[in-house]
Formats: sequence, C-alpha cells, structure tokens
Amino acid sequence: MGRYIIRRILYMFVVLLVVSGITFLLMHAVPGGPFDKEKPVPKEQLANLNARYHLDDPLPVQYLRYLNDIIVPHISDVRPGTSLQDDALFNIRWARQVLKWMNFGRRTRPRAAP
Repeated sequence: MGRYIIRRILYMFVVLLVVSGITFLLMHAVPGGPFDKEKPVPKEQLANLNARYHLDDPLPVQYLRYLNDIIVPHISDVRPGTSLQDDALFNIRWARQVLKWMNFGRRTRPRAAP
C-alpha cells in the first residue's frame, strides 16, 4: 500500500510538470505580448521591459526560471508588499528575514490592506 501511495504522489508531480509545460508553451504560442494592450510603446522601452522581465531569454531559460520561482523557497530581506517583482504567495517572517515561496509573478491587482 505504501508503494502505491508513493507512486501516485510521484505521478502527481509528473502530471503537474507536464501541465505547467503545456500551459507555458500555449501562452507563448498566442500572438501578442504582455505590453500590447496599452498604448504603443517605443521600441527602446519595449526592449527595456523585455529585459527587465526576462522575456528576451530563450524559452527553456524562461521556463526553468518560472519553475524555480514556484518550487524553490527563497529567503529575502525584502518585506512582503514592498516590491512588485518579489511578491510570493507564502511570506513567512523569520527573524529579520522573510521566507518566500511560490512566486507566481507580478500582481495585477493591489493586495488588500490587512
């Protein structure tokens, strides 16, 4: 019974990895980009934005960075809510540092006040 449970848990991680990979590829297959909805951006600013959010990196590097931000917990000195790029789903304060885990990227809506 223990082997069955361990095998099912391993299969769960494989399925999550495959689904995240397919979703990542489908999002990159859609025409347009994250900065196309707003007013037209000059090419220099668009290049700066792509470099800031690492959109100019190759797709495998972007995907591995995405997995790293989600799976691996990070210890930071930046408190939650002070940086738009360094905001995680779980922010656990520990002494003067914060353990951040599951960073899905920049929020599009402001966080509710505590």
